[in-house]
Amino acid sequence: MLRIVSSAIRAGVQCVSSPSFTNLIKTSPCTSTSIVNSICLRSLSLNTSHIHKDVNIGKNRTLLSAPLAQSILPVIQQPTVIANRNLIKYSMRKGKRKTVKTVVTRFYRLRWGIWIRTKCGRTSNLWRKSLNRKKRLYRHVFCNAKQSWLLDKMITPFWARPKYYVDDPYEPYHERENFDHTRKRPLP
Repeated sequence: MLRIVSSAIRAGVQCVSSPSFTNLIKTSPCTSTSIVNSICLRSLSLNTSHIHKDVNIGKNRTLLSAPLAQSILPVIQQPTVIANRNLIKYSMRKGKRKTVKTVVTRFYRLRWGIWIRTKCGRTSNLWRKSLNRKKRLYRHVFCNAKQSWLLDKMITPFWARPKYYVDDPYEPYHERENFDHTRKRPLP
């Protein structure tokens, strides 16, 4: 198999080193990578029945047949993922910024500006998790400074204003009395 691949690559390199191809690259540098990629793929998909007759290869099989194509082609054809946060900077009616609703539903902003969230995967595969792990997963964690800054940009000032609820379970966490710079009450 290695001999077949190396001979196919050599055949592709011989095609690349022809003078007409080098003139083509010099004239159009923007398409040179696509031309090289197509030649390399063409050299790999050559019919290999005439290269080595002693190897058990069928007459119409190519190097990019099913087993090899599954290992090479998915690497070549993977799409790039672009982050999409759906932030509307100018609405159609009033031209004002809108809140990203998923931020409000997934995260919670404490009054001193930090955001908290639940741990991911806390409800999946509970049958295989131990009791202590389930308890740890249901705790809330802080977002870091960069995430909090990003989430602050994705909401309107309405959600940044402090909100007061009856029997709020987060009430002890809204103030930072344990730090000297954020302490509001004097030390006892």
